[in-house]
Amino acid sequence: MLFMAIFSYSPEDRDLVIERGMGSVEKTSGVTIKGEWFDISGHRVFRLFEAEDDVRLAASIFSWTDLGVAEVIPVMETEKALKLLKKVGKKS
Repeated sequence: MLFMAIFSYSPEDRDLVIERGMGSVEKTSGVTIKGEWFDISGHRVFRLFEAEDDVRLAASIFSWTDLGVAEVIPVMETEKALKLLKKVGKKS
């Protein structure tokens, strides 16, 4: 399943976040990073990833919780979501 994580951190932790994130995107078994974006106007990082299950999802986030807070949102490609919604809507 796909997830979008929005990781927010304090301005004073900026250098630690950059240092940890530079070229060392952690490899958690069962988690594939699809893309990552750094908010240059604020103190956030956006990461799109795929996780096989909730345990692997938690493990991939846990290693960053000492530096900030991650909001994790399950997401789906729009075309796939629209097909699902049409299908579910017909059952009502």
